[in-house]
Amino acid sequence: MKNLYKSLIICTLVALISVSTSYNVLAGNRDRSGQAGASHLMIDPWAHTSGFANAGVAEIRGLESVYSNVAGLSFVKKTEFAFNRTQYLVGSNCGININAMAFAQHLGRAKDFGTIGLSFFSMGFGDIERTTVGQPEGGLGTFSPSLTYIGIHYAKKFNHFIQGGATVKIINESISDAHAMGFAIDAGIQYTAGAFDNFRIGVTLKNIGLPMSYKGDGLAARGVAVGTSFEQTLQSRSAEFEMPSLLTVGVSYDFLFFGGEYAEMSKDDRKEMGLTRDEAMHRITLMGAFTANSYSRDIFAVGLEYAFMNYFMIRGGYSLESFTKKTSTDYTTNEVVSTILVNGDSFFLGPSVGATAVVPLKKGNTGARIYLDYAYRFTSKWRGNHLMGIKITL
Repeated sequence: MKNLYKSLIICTLVALISVSTSYNVLAGNRDRSGQAGASHLMIDPWAHTSGFANAGVAEIRGLESVYSNVAGLSFVKKTEFAFNRTQYLVGSNCGININAMAFAQHLGRAKDFGTIGLSFFSMGFGDIERTTVGQPEGGLGTFSPSLTYIGIHYAKKFNHFIQGGATVKIINESISDAHAMGFAIDAGIQYTAGAFDNFRIGVTLKNIGLPMSYKGDGLAARGVAVGTSFEQTLQSRSAEFEMPSLLTVGVSYDFLFFGGEYAEMSKDDRKEMGLTRDEAMHRITLMGAFTANSYSRDIFAVGLEYAFMNYFMIRGGYSLESFTKKTSTDYTTNEVVSTILVNGDSFFLGPSVGATAVVPLKKGNTGARIYLDYAYRFTSKWRGNHLMGIKITL
């Protein structure tokens, strides 16, 4: 049965990677850039995962996985609650802030019935001066755009090696006189292997949903219909926009260094005891991910995390958009010349760093803890993003 699961996972990964690379990995989908809406679904509000540039689709576990790969939610042991605050694009003079909250509860004690979760994302832009064609200088008050979504999550460990999960998101974009609402789903899977459960593969498919469109009084105007002589309200219809769907495939590997009573043991003895990363004194995790975007270029990301006895973690990452091939003709020789260029449509490219400090409320690895997270994500414009968060595990 174990070999059957392994074969199934390998075949699934090969199929997904083949699909994601079959439409020209070198170029991505730049021609479709800007055709999708609900772009706030592409923003990671969690400091933990932003610290390694979202390369942890296979690595992430716990409550923060609701964005990167919901399958990691299955590692919640009892109850977790988290809150994160993001200062978005510092220096852009817009006062953009993101708040994210999430709650997860493991179901069952004697038997594992999985984990359920609820998350909330809110992105605010402050007060913006209201203007019209007749009064472009303003003086009409202000309005406050809002981008939000609520996620309902479920994840389960099917066995020791395979975890899976799914998310349903209710999405809303609104201003004072117009709004759009839609639904999207995520699905993810993680596969764990290795002598100490230190090798993992993760796959997630995100933002699959029906098109959205705007409605509201902001799309209405007063006018006189043809053939009539009285004024009436005319309602316009907005164009529909697609969801920013994507597929991410990632791997991670833990280098574990045991200390104390485990230091003198052989590898076979440690394996027989069932030791994992939770018992290691030092852990170094190397991870990587490839994201195939439907409406923008593909993204490669790598990350590295160091942990000391699960009490302190420091991490870093780097993300790079896919390459494109530019062809031109050398008229002196009439030969076609190809040049590989690195693209940068997104300002979420380059390095990111982060750290976590853990405050145990009880002794042991299973006791209640408080996690304090911070991350800084560099951006090609303005002064980056600051992310701060707190998580409580019971």
